[in-house]
Amino acid sequence: MRWDDLFDDLEAQADHERRQDLAAEVADRVRREEATVRLGDRVRAAEGPVTFVLPDGVGVTGTVATTGPGWFLVVEVGSGRRELVHELAVVLVHGAPARSAAPLGEVAARRTFLLAVRALAGRGVRVRTSAGSFTGVITRVGADHLDLEDDRGVRTVPFAAVWTVGERG
Repeated sequence: MRWDDLFDDLEAQADHERRQDLAAEVADRVRREEATVRLGDRVRAAEGPVTFVLPDGVGVTGTVATTGPGWFLVVEVGSGRRELVHELAVVLVHGAPARSAAPLGEVAARRTFLLAVRALAGRGVRVRTSAGSFTGVITRVGADHLDLEDDRGVRTVPFAAVWTVGERG
């Protein structure tokens, strides 16, 4: 009987080690998979409002209509205005779920912040930057900047300084 007990104990120990190894491998795979998830994939999975907090502490809250690499298009709660939020300006997000949507497809992944801003050319907008908010019409979109014209002239704003571009309200 002692031999049977010994082999049963050895088998139980081996089974326990296999379960621990499997659990460690699963945990490692989960961590590696999570490391590939982009913020845009998470906010696209949100079913309710998401708040993007900007460097001044003020948030843009609304439903995420679409995203692209480096930007989020938010339909603001209450006003219904659309706000293009530059991902580089976001310091905190409230409401991003733990789960994520599928990554952007090939075509959507090419819709950069530049292309999103270019789509707004010729329209009246409000541009928020670290230097303040400015309203006008986007008259030119370069590779890394936009020109915003109002009754005082043209302001050239580098994309690196842009927090949001929104509908004038």
